[in-house]
Amino acid sequence: MTSEKPDIEQNDKVTTTNESSIVFNEEKTMELNNRLKNDFMSYCFSFLHEDEEARQCIQIVWNKYLECVGDVAMLSAFFDTLPYHIKTSVLPKYQNEIIQWCEKLFHIHSHALLCSTYYSETFQRVIRYALKPNQYKKAIIYIPMDFDPNLKIDLTSSLSNIKFEHISNKTSHEDMIDINRFEELIKRDINDSVSYPFMIIANAGSALLGRCDELKEIKQICERYNIWLHVIGDLLGSLALLSTIKDNVNISCDSLTMDIMKLFGIQNLPYLTFFLRSTIDINETDEQNSLQRSSHPLDDFILHSPSVSFLSVWSISQRCSNENIFYHMKQSFDLANLLLTRLKQIKTIHIINDEDNNETYTYQRICSGDAPNDVLPKSLVIFRFQSDNITELENIDNLTGYLDLLNLWLFDKLSHQHPKINLELLKSVHFQISKPNEPIQNQIAAHALRFAPLEHLLDVIDENDMQLFLDDIQRFSDILIATMTARANLASTVSKYSNLLSIPIQNWAGIGAVRYIPSNINPTNTDEISNYEINIIQSELARQLQTNDSAFSLSGGGTDEKDSLLYLRLGMIRKREDLDILLQKISNVGKEAESSIKYAEDMAEKIKAGIEKAEKDLQDENLQLLAQDGLLRQLPIVSNLMSWWSPAPSASATATKGRSFDLNSGRIESTEDTYVYRMQIRRQSHHAPTHNDTTSDNSDNIINSTDQKTNE
Repeated sequence: MTSEKPDIEQNDKVTTTNESSIVFNEEKTMELNNRLKNDFMSYCFSFLHEDEEARQCIQIVWNKYLECVGDVAMLSAFFDTLPYHIKTSVLPKYQNEIIQWCEKLFHIHSHALLCSTYYSETFQRVIRYALKPNQYKKAIIYIPMDFDPNLKIDLTSSLSNIKFEHISNKTSHEDMIDINRFEELIKRDINDSVSYPFMIIANAGSALLGRCDELKEIKQICERYNIWLHVIGDLLGSLALLSTIKDNVNISCDSLTMDIMKLFGIQNLPYLTFFLRSTIDINETDEQNSLQRSSHPLDDFILHSPSVSFLSVWSISQRCSNENIFYHMKQSFDLANLLLTRLKQIKTIHIINDEDNNETYTYQRICSGDAPNDVLPKSLVIFRFQSDNITELENIDNLTGYLDLLNLWLFDKLSHQHPKINLELLKSVHFQISKPNEPIQNQIAAHALRFAPLEHLLDVIDENDMQLFLDDIQRFSDILIATMTARANLASTVSKYSNLLSIPIQNWAGIGAVRYIPSNINPTNTDEISNYEINIIQSELARQLQTNDSAFSLSGGGTDEKDSLLYLRLGMIRKREDLDILLQKISNVGKEAESSIKYAEDMAEKIKAGIEKAEKDLQDENLQLLAQDGLLRQLPIVSNLMSWWSPAPSASATATKGRSFDLNSGRIESTEDTYVYRMQIRRQSHHAPTHNDTTSDNSDNIINSTDQKTNE
């Protein structure tokens, strides 16, 4: 008995020591983790010390992530260290909690749920999940025309037994599925020997324009031909914003994928895929001896994927209230609706994704059961400047291209004035619109502006910002209207000025271009000298006009003969009457510049002639001095002896004198009087330039007046 007590006491000491060391190690590890995290974040923020606004934005996004998600990386790392059979036991509990939470949150009834880190991985899982067993034909997946081509290439390279078929739409919009065309393709492919209709991917809020397909009708066709319907789009989560909804309401599809990072406004969240259709009749095990390691076929996918995906969603379900989660989505929908409503009041703004004014889309379009009749929200707004009320539009060459330039100018101005709005430019290379009252085939490439607040994590736009944004749209639209009108009337207005010539130019959003022609030049018959004079006066005009008005700029002067002449480009104007003011200013300044250049040229000729005359006079005087002094005085050594023997006179009458050019009199004079009187003597001339005549007359008047007073 006595020998056992020391052993027990020793074991207690070892246990106490181990526990204290574990506690100490945990505290030390936590301290080390915090220090490393702070050092890393401080180093990253050091690159933003000059951009305080960007630093604040990053801090807001990061704080929101910590508040809603927390540090799930530690839980994910711990879960990944568990043995596989332990994971299969732990996963169902949390997977069921996520499904129940999402069902209450989004009002979507699903049999399974999948969290995916990558978008392409989501489609791969859905396709593998829904593929029919023992099917050796290629599965046809029908997609709309705007489906991401990079995603299509990624899927076909990963899955060899699928192929894609685009559904063209010649009746409405190309980003929407033509139901009649879809059924025609099914009937064509159903008896094909190498492929079979398998799946269709539809939109509930297309990526570019936010439009919705007729999901209820597409679902009926899919049930008739046993085709899987998968739906994507930003409006799938909008059911959560409805105040009341019946239990039998559900999205009309077999599966759907939503980007909760956009819906929640929280970074680094996975894509959620809901499986509304049970796959017991699709994915049955064909081998009786196969081991079922998980309770659901999707559990294997989840266990072989990064665990941080489903743990992030589970952490949000435990931390955040519905109001906090839906704030970003509700705010984004409200801002888009506000902008859409206000833009309709501006006549010169064309809203592209609101072309179906005769039809209002409600939740009955995308939901089954007793769906509410509430209007579907707008997740984005696409608009462009476009005016058809100008009567002289036919005078504008390439009107479509010119409107694109105006919309590009509008985008630059709005983006600079309102960076928080996060406008996006849809370039005409990748974007097309339909002409008003014309079929879908007559689409034209066009620039447009896109406002999609749902795609940005920061909720920094309020109603006041939106009002200022709309005020600037109206103000810039008035400028564009005035500029378009001036461009249409430029040629006719320029014809009123004898010295101005209208120049047609491309790729310029301003009024156009004019060229000032000097009065002594015939614009129809020019040579190299006259072209040089024209370019000189254009440069002088631009220099003088740009000092007070930014509407002028100099361009032209290319290597081509047709582009060798310079011209003045006219920018934007605020009022239609400003065109006459600009042209009058060019004409007046041009005449002044022409007179100045002509005077400078005359003076240059006089100076040149004076220099030549002075050189000749100096040369004659040098020859005369050489003849008087003799040749010996010019030799280097002998000249010193001659000067010692017979010194030269200190001031010779024939000494070389300098020459000066009098700008007032225009005469070459000797500098002899300057050195004698130690001052420059000014002599007036009857041939002095006219700009000094006024001064001379004034001086004479003053002198005469003084003499008269003296005599009195």
